[in-house]
Amino acid sequence: MMPPAYRLRISSLLGLICGFLTALVAQAKIQFDVFPGFDSIARGGAWFPVVIEVFNDGTSFDGVIELGQSQFSGVPQRFAVELPQNTRKRLLLPAFSGSQGVLMLDARLLDKDGKVRAENLGQRVTQLGWENFLLGAAPQTFAGMPTFPDIQGRNAEFQPRPVRMAIGQGMETFPDNPIVLSSLNAIYLNSAKALELKETQIEALLAWLHAGGHLIVAIDQTTDVTATAWLRDVLPVTVDGVSTRSIGAALATWLATGNSAGDARNLQFAGQCPPVPMANRGALGIPDVYKDKETDVNFGKSTMPVANFKQRTGEVLVSVEGVPLIVSAHKGRGLVTAVAFNPERDPVKGWTHRSWFWARLSGVPRDLLGRADYNAWGGRGIDGVFGSMIETRQVQKLPVGVLLVLLLVYLVVIGPLDQWWLKKINRPMLTWITFPSYVVLFSLLIYYIGFRLRAGNSEWNEMHVVDVYPRAGDAVLRGYSFGSVYSPANNSYRVAVEADTGMFRPEFQGFWGNAGSGARIAVQTKSRGFEAEMDVPVWTSQLGVAEWNEPGLSPIAAKWDGKELVIANRRQASMTNVTVIRGLRMYRIGSIAGGEETRVDFQGNGDSYVDFARNWNTDFNRVAGRRTEVFGGGDQDAPIDNWGDAAIAASFTQHVAGGDNSSRQFIWPPTFDLTPNADRGDLIILAYLPGDSVLPAMNRFSALRQAKGTLVRLVLPAAR
Repeated sequence: MMPPAYRLRISSLLGLICGFLTALVAQAKIQFDVFPGFDSIARGGAWFPVVIEVFNDGTSFDGVIELGQSQFSGVPQRFAVELPQNTRKRLLLPAFSGSQGVLMLDARLLDKDGKVRAENLGQRVTQLGWENFLLGAAPQTFAGMPTFPDIQGRNAEFQPRPVRMAIGQGMETFPDNPIVLSSLNAIYLNSAKALELKETQIEALLAWLHAGGHLIVAIDQTTDVTATAWLRDVLPVTVDGVSTRSIGAALATWLATGNSAGDARNLQFAGQCPPVPMANRGALGIPDVYKDKETDVNFGKSTMPVANFKQRTGEVLVSVEGVPLIVSAHKGRGLVTAVAFNPERDPVKGWTHRSWFWARLSGVPRDLLGRADYNAWGGRGIDGVFGSMIETRQVQKLPVGVLLVLLLVYLVVIGPLDQWWLKKINRPMLTWITFPSYVVLFSLLIYYIGFRLRAGNSEWNEMHVVDVYPRAGDAVLRGYSFGSVYSPANNSYRVAVEADTGMFRPEFQGFWGNAGSGARIAVQTKSRGFEAEMDVPVWTSQLGVAEWNEPGLSPIAAKWDGKELVIANRRQASMTNVTVIRGLRMYRIGSIAGGEETRVDFQGNGDSYVDFARNWNTDFNRVAGRRTEVFGGGDQDAPIDNWGDAAIAASFTQHVAGGDNSSRQFIWPPTFDLTPNADRGDLIILAYLPGDSVLPAMNRFSALRQAKGTLVRLVLPAAR
């Protein structure tokens, strides 16, 4: 018989084994699904959503979701999540596409100790060309998804794409983040799905719209509009009942005039990344892609239920018997297009030219539909220009010629000179002493040179570009914040932004064989904004870029009656470099003291804002190119010191970049460039705040040297 002591030990051991196995089973019961991109599609050089679904059937724990890119040293982003037992959570997280071609996304679920509890690696994301057209769609049915014409022979990277964004039904992929939505050129929303949008999604959609998006709303039932307050407010029409009308002939006629001059004006909106290299190709005589389409006889005679529109504002694009079918109006910097019928139903659903109808309604550029041979490559990020403005001036770069001379002297000393000298004194065995001595001597020399050139104090500089979107209450501020830290030692620096929506990324250097800057940044997203840790090697600087949205008091106000403009500075500090763009002309106002206002009567011709922007091309290309080089450039690497004028020029990057061939010069974030606003006749006000910012400073560390500045941009839409 087994002694009691042995039985106790065995039972204890079995208990430990069972407990260990139970813990393993409990830990293993985690479902971790990842759905990256808009239908697994992202735009190069822009943000995209990542939907994470976690089902925890094991013990409760506090987790962290980490996102990174497989094929690059990528910047990990971390998001805290609470996972109680037997719960399912769906999260929509932002990620940045810093490469071109195919991106591989890695997602991991960590516990509070940093242990990997689940992972989903190598998720494929297909990336579109930066210039391409991306339509987000929330149709009533899956079969009602919009389609675009398939351009035979077209590089898939530049084929216009519609992508589905699900609302409700347990598969929520419609983003609630306006910065993520900025990657979309247009959004189609069926009124039946508008009822299912959550408040955060509505706020994100409206912020995206005011920032320059194109919202297309098709009416399924009139009660969808009357029961939805935000939809009633945003539409340029009122809805009064339904009638059955013959619409085929009117739509076919409208489609055939798709390349009219008015079409470009009516469907233009600010959020679209313009296809820069194609802008000049339009003058080469691209055929009218909408003409000479075979007539669809049955469609021309078709009838369907149509909502009775009464126009409130905007312009009627299509009408039947005096009743509007499609009405488009500007909303903030964006555009709203109301469609009186449901295009997901017959006869529109079965129309032969349905894909061309969607292309025109969405505003797809003609060049993307008419040229199968289009291609583009390269391009530097506009981040590099702002990085040059705020980069430390403490560092001096050694010219390449001096480095080559040092290398040549080193090779001569350790080779021929050492051999000649030892041979002359007849002591060749001393090379075991002289050779290491030379290495140590030159190492100390190089360190001393580096110290003299680069040693300095810790430094933090930041430059903000803030767009003001007037809304009910006061305004919504949309910011691009560039922060540069210089470190005199190997160190880690914490930065943060507290805003309604805030994201952080490293410098985007562009597509010239480089995916991002390679900076080591760890981002922790919070309920308001973010916190990030930037690892900076000794004697170097790193640039980080924050993008954020925040309701708040506008730093600038303006009144425009069509003749005289009144600009008020609502800050205590003075505004400098105040500039107004009207048409093709720019008017330099100068300074406005804090709390004061000035009047602009537009007397005189003003200067060409296009020429002003183009004059910065050489400097922008020089400084952006230098940031990707390993060695310094001596006097040729002179930085940009005029922050105000440089930021104004960067606001019209399309003109700075030019675009006379298929190679890109610059790439900028969607909605950053104000050229489309100037083209459609909006009044643009720009003012620089030296030494000031509308949000608290991003740095959460002490720096011995600091500088900051803010460019405020306000757009007054042209009357329609």
